[in-house]
Amino acid sequence: PAVRGLVALTIDDGLCRRGPEHSLVQEVRDLLREHHAGATFMLCSDYIEGLEEEARALLRDGHEFGNHCPCDREYASLEPAEFEQRLLETSRRLEALMGAGERVRWFRAPQAKYTSAMRDIVQRHGLLHALGDTYCDDWAVDDAQWVASTMLRQVDSGSILIIHFPERGFREHTLEALRMLLEGLSARGLRAVTLSALADAASEPPSSQQSRRGRCSLRWPALQPASDTAAEDVAT
Repeated sequence: PAVRGLVALTIDDGLCRRGPEHSLVQEVRDLLREHHAGATFMLCSDYIEGLEEEARALLRDGHEFGNHCPCDREYASLEPAEFEQRLLETSRRLEALMGAGERVRWFRAPQAKYTSAMRDIVQRHGLLHALGDTYCDDWAVDDAQWVASTMLRQVDSGSILIIHFPERGFREHTLEALRMLLEGLSARGLRAVTLSALADAASEPPSSQQSRRGRCSLRWPALQPASDTAAEDVAT
């Protein structure tokens, strides 16, 4: 009941790996604003180069950032010390864009490959690993209608949605998929919010939930149990 009508929208790999001239950050901002939607951007720190002001604008809009390592590759094969270095490098770069004293709260392992050694490091640095339950291979299938309809068949209150950030000439179809997804959520009475907002709603005591009805704010924090092999694609 605490998260009825709310879902967490997460957008991976932004902001733009191909340089600012290929950026669609403004288009994504406009789309989220149009639908009164919040999002957690799981950012690769290498892909914010030259887009620092656009990143700050997303934060001003009320969105948040999560740590997705420097670039889009698997990190499970790295030695723990090297993974830790990359993890902290990304957090430092993201936190430099955030307000004084603000810390990155969320981590998502690229390609969902997450080992027990990675888990120990992530937890030691106070991060929560978030996967999701509403996802399709939007990076591989460039059919926006299929992407949106597949995700809308999976979603429910408390869901965590995963979609990839669009760029001009690279995964550009996910911009249209995001538009159709947000329209579909609205039609079902579901509101997209950040991971933190959903987590905060889930932790509210029953006595305060009635007063929260219209407020933007995880059914669970989707902590992904680690193993010494690759993690599954979605958390249950």
